[in-house]
Amino acid sequence: MILRLTIAGFPVRPELAQTLEGVRRDSRFSRSRIEIGDGGLAGAIEHYRANATPQVLIVEEVGDETVLQSRLAQLSEVCVAGTQVVVVGRMNDIATYRRLLSLGIGDYLVGPVTPAQLAASIETLFADPSAAPKGRLIAFIGTRGGVGSSTLAHNTAWMLSRPAGEEVIVVDLDLAFGTLGLAFNVEARQTVGELLSEPERIDAQLIDRVLVRAEDQLQLLPSPGMTGTWPPVDVEAVDKLLELLRRMAPLVVVDLPHLWAPWIAHVLEMAEEAVIVSSPDLPGLRDAKALLDTLASRRNGKEPARLVINKADLFRKTQLSAKDFEEALKQKPALKIPFDPIFAEALNEGQMVGKTARTHKLVDQLAALAQLLAPRHHGPTARSEWSLDRLAGWLKRLKPAVR
Repeated sequence: MILRLTIAGFPVRPELAQTLEGVRRDSRFSRSRIEIGDGGLAGAIEHYRANATPQVLIVEEVGDETVLQSRLAQLSEVCVAGTQVVVVGRMNDIATYRRLLSLGIGDYLVGPVTPAQLAASIETLFADPSAAPKGRLIAFIGTRGGVGSSTLAHNTAWMLSRPAGEEVIVVDLDLAFGTLGLAFNVEARQTVGELLSEPERIDAQLIDRVLVRAEDQLQLLPSPGMTGTWPPVDVEAVDKLLELLRRMAPLVVVDLPHLWAPWIAHVLEMAEEAVIVSSPDLPGLRDAKALLDTLASRRNGKEPARLVINKADLFRKTQLSAKDFEEALKQKPALKIPFDPIFAEALNEGQMVGKTARTHKLVDQLAALAQLLAPRHHGPTARSEWSLDRLAGWLKRLKPAVR
């Protein structure tokens, strides 16, 4: 099993640092990103006060059980739910081991550990196929053609890939008129249209060969961008493609065309975040309401679809305001983005706004949208999650024994 994970290790002793280097060279983790810090459990706590936690966090603690208890409580306050934590300690005690596992810790290993032992521990965390980490799916769709949905999808994806180094894959599902390749000035080896036309061939190896790397943490799957004859898009083919992509990156951004079909409805239903982009006019309001009403009962407990008003203030005298949208839809727009030619200028240069105009006021708005859609997120992992309440209860029960 080849795992694509974000892994961070915080050793205290050089032996564990060498073990982490050994795991990094293991072929099973060839697609994983492994970062090595220092300072052990205390160092991890300090680091993740200001940074997002990875899918797997390996921490070493050489203190006694009292120190371990205290620092784990602090770690739980900065750890994103779903992060698998592996603790390497010095206490060879079955009771301690069981208590840690009952709290949701992924595994407890008594140091020193070998690369094979640590690799096996990580692999066990994801041995169940249903436990394999799945990336967060973010889908953009416009209420009408030309409202700027694709531009916002591209720029938001770029923002999500920076500066923390989050791996992002962008998929352009507008087979006829997609602009992903133009937006990033890249040429596709093979397009998403070709993949979907032969769904039986879709697998992780093929996708890995087809993806185009635009930047260190940003990969693209462009559309053909041509009005050729394509077979009807099959829901199962799209589902298979996106499920595989979600195993390959913690964040997957999908740009959907402005049309309605079963496969488009399926993507909007399965996405963790669905973003509806509308122009500030009556047709935009009507179509936004239709989409929001349709998705309200079909997203199975996920976040309601978010509304973004784009190209605001282009026609100030005739446009509808954000308040008009809020009153009609009973939902406050997540963001109102003014019309600005900087978007067209950046597109003509094959660049993102944040790259061509770093100090432009729109950069902050795009960053805010990215943060809204994926706050401190590193892909849901499985089996168990941190529980601060359970940890606090455990510490309370043990408090009389701590002097």
